[in-house]
Amino acid sequence: MFRSAVVTAGCCLATGMTFGDRLESKTNTGLKSSDLSMGDVCVRSGGKTYCELDGTLKRGSYSVTSGSDALGSYSMNTTKWSPVDFETSILTYSDGLTYIFRQRFPTGLNETNQPGHNKTSKNSISSQYPSFLIKGGPYKGYLQYQGAMLGMNYQIGSTETDISNLAGGAENSGPLALFNKDKSAVISSASNFMAHSQQLVQNSSVVGYGLMGDITFVPAGYELDTIVSYSESGSPKTAMSEWGNKLLTKYGKTRDLYEKDLTVNMLGYSTDNGAWYYYNTEEGKNYQQTIKDIKKYSESAELPYKYWLMDSWWYFKSQGGAVKNWTAMPSIFPDGIANVTASTHWPIVAHNRYWSGDTDYAKQNGGQYNFIVEDKHSIPNDQTFWDDLIGNATSWGLHTYEQDWLFNEYEDLNCTLDSPTLARDWLLQMGRGAARHGITIQYCMSWPRHCMQSIEIQQVTQARASGDYQPGHDNWQPLGVTALFGESIALRATKDNFWTTDKESSKSRYGGQKERFNRLHAAVSTFSMGPVAPSDEIGSTDVPLVMRSCRKDGTLLKPDTPAILMDSVFYTMSKQTTDGPSGSIWSTDSTVSGIKTYYLLAAESTPYKMMKSELCGDAPSGTEFVAWEGNSTQVAQKFDDSNPIALPQTDKWDFNLWTAAPILYNGWVVMGEATSKWVSMSKQRFNSVAVEKSSVTVELAGQSGEEVEVLFLEPSKSMNSISVKCTFSSDKLMITMPGSTCH
Repeated sequence: MFRSAVVTAGCCLATGMTFGDRLESKTNTGLKSSDLSMGDVCVRSGGKTYCELDGTLKRGSYSVTSGSDALGSYSMNTTKWSPVDFETSILTYSDGLTYIFRQRFPTGLNETNQPGHNKTSKNSISSQYPSFLIKGGPYKGYLQYQGAMLGMNYQIGSTETDISNLAGGAENSGPLALFNKDKSAVISSASNFMAHSQQLVQNSSVVGYGLMGDITFVPAGYELDTIVSYSESGSPKTAMSEWGNKLLTKYGKTRDLYEKDLTVNMLGYSTDNGAWYYYNTEEGKNYQQTIKDIKKYSESAELPYKYWLMDSWWYFKSQGGAVKNWTAMPSIFPDGIANVTASTHWPIVAHNRYWSGDTDYAKQNGGQYNFIVEDKHSIPNDQTFWDDLIGNATSWGLHTYEQDWLFNEYEDLNCTLDSPTLARDWLLQMGRGAARHGITIQYCMSWPRHCMQSIEIQQVTQARASGDYQPGHDNWQPLGVTALFGESIALRATKDNFWTTDKESSKSRYGGQKERFNRLHAAVSTFSMGPVAPSDEIGSTDVPLVMRSCRKDGTLLKPDTPAILMDSVFYTMSKQTTDGPSGSIWSTDSTVSGIKTYYLLAAESTPYKMMKSELCGDAPSGTEFVAWEGNSTQVAQKFDDSNPIALPQTDKWDFNLWTAAPILYNGWVVMGEATSKWVSMSKQRFNSVAVEKSSVTVELAGQSGEEVEVLFLEPSKSMNSISVKCTFSSDKLMITMPGSTCH
């Protein structure tokens, strides 16, 4: 562990970024001089640690240059060090809010790993730059993403007390958001994401960034970047969004693919862990027959499933469960997977896990491809392997490749921990193979470093954002925070499957548990904006509940962004307020023709009066609203700071789902599909809203023969809604009020 005394003079972003670089000139960034004090600079080489503060690492030449990249123009201040050939730089961007801290190894280094190598030092760092005082620093609150499933073991707390849970390491070095009510910052890796780590130093008050401690060498010219992204907003949601957009811009990843991906836009069916048909078929039948029967049932029940998830039960495994051959076992699909695809016309999300040491694909075992084999496990290191594996799978219906057990494949091998490049190459090769065959990728059991690496991989469109579902489990809970991480870096958060009724149970399936909170799982799946995939036994699905999430053709009816924990709850959890809301209180919105509707989901929360300014703070000044609670009623009420939403004590059954709709300038209110859908004014349903002096016309999208019910409030003091029911005769229809005219 490195020593890291905090530099107290001239060490802050607003006083010229002197940090460890000790700039002589001052630059005005518009930031307060108390922001993010810097600590020691250290590096390991030849099995020895060199640090500035103990005098073993000496400053050499210093230079100032300028340049530009995708983030804009910058000035770069670089210090060269000795006796180790090591450079540190800070890139200060012209926006005054973005900084990249860079470690560079001009000629490479050997024996960089910390003592206790072979997986025991993976939770330390072997180089340090930058490092920041966090405990007692200028930011009072923190949010850090840790653990598997999009950082579902996230930590939220106060920097004024104990920050020992920001320990970092291989598993827990996710983005760190620091926030007050008036400003915020996000710190994270910004290059070589699989090798970048964080560690608490200086008596658990300073966070340092550098090489993961098990890495044994770095090649010549290797660089490791850390980004500090400031926000002029005190909102953790805003700060994370701005940070994510910067990294997406830096690497050229767009949101186009995840916005178009079938599996996050259409209703699906799942056989993942927790599903009725997870390692389980209909009695006396194989999976080939069972999946075809699920298809038949879906047609008879008018459940518009458009794809299905095929979990780990279908391919060949070695002892211990590692993958020997990623092809279908004849006992599972006697006529092959393609036979099922031809019958169902469902594309497939296909699961895979870590590779076995005796995998048929490795040259060491008589296969064709380059693998690194370590005893019981192995990893491919061959682009042709991924091209062939994925290309072959598209012939039987692969649409999305689900790479599960990501942290096992990374952590259980020495080679991935030793190398500064191998783990990144593994994921990049997988991504290129997917791109060449036009499929997408879902990450599962990913640590934050895997999710960060996806920033370089366009094909990764989604990631599991909570633990495996099983009836009675609370895997809905993390989504209000993990979805923020995912959305920031263009990943849809996946809640996993769910049962839709409390009627299903079996002593041989999940201990006889029933799903008593099916409505909450359905709502959270929809508001996550990720896949919505029920997993019921044939004949058991609550069809009306499923259809609250989608149109008749299976198109999911979503908000514009995932529902995220409200800023006011972050302030409560970080002890910046004593009278704020508490519990899982999430919000989001949807906008059609410039008219924004707001949504508030509260579960396992304490009573609280939600002000309009909290939920609808970005609405134009003077906008009036009505609101209604949709889990149990659609009765509207006036909503302003004199008439707040009175949230009761909620639990998982009596959760609240409030919708707030603006009163239009002519007095009309469009409540939308308030009686039948979770998201009443989804862009996937409403194409437009046209407001005239005394009328309003909405255009809807749907399927011929589909029935819709749209609610309106007319210009009056009454809060009694008007229901208009229409049937599509094509893929569009219009409703005009007054008159309840369908045309």
